[in-house]
Amino acid sequence: MAGRARHSSGVTIDRIVEAARDAFAARGFDGARLDHIAKSAGVTKQLVYHYFKTKEELYGLVLDRVAEEMLEMLTGPDYDRLSPPQAVAALIERIMQNFIERPYLVGITVDQDLHKGEHVTRRSQYLPTVRKFVEGWVIPMLDRGAASGDFKSGVDPYLFYWSVFALATGAFTQSWSMSESSGVDFASEAGIAMWREYVTELVLRGLRPDALPE
Repeated sequence: MAGRARHSSGVTIDRIVEAARDAFAARGFDGARLDHIAKSAGVTKQLVYHYFKTKEELYGLVLDRVAEEMLEMLTGPDYDRLSPPQAVAALIERIMQNFIERPYLVGITVDQDLHKGEHVTRRSQYLPTVRKFVEGWVIPMLDRGAASGDFKSGVDPYLFYWSVFALATGAFTQSWSMSESSGVDFASEAGIAMWREYVTELVLRGLRPDALPE
């Protein structure tokens, strides 16, 4: 009986978090309302407060869940079995695939930067998840590339990761501006594929040893 109650509460929390995730993505932290989240989750507002004392606490859990999804998605390929250039291409592919499969990431990413991380608590796993990925996968990827002669040495792993992330996700976070200015429909599969190819070539060219300044 107790196990069934714990299972029921877990399912309820999952529904609340999913509803909150979609609300935060669509309306941002400031625009999302707990009564609307409760209605979308099929629960009462009082039950939301039973599990989460504040909207900030709920937002923090949403970020943690999103971070877990991203880590699981990004670490999917066995990067060590790929050549360094192939591993970088796979990383770009995984970042973009993540945004294709999880459209809510656009709103969450933009809103989080807008608030300069003020709702990312010290207990949040969002930034530790980023560090875990960079230290566990990106650094070895760059080191192998430098050792094989495919990449220049001394590339800062965090600057590399965030520049790749910004470029790869640009077709999603800046889709309208990019489409209107270039005439390419970046909301289409063809446009996204074009952007993936362009970003991959640009990043790999920048990593080449001969890209070092004289």
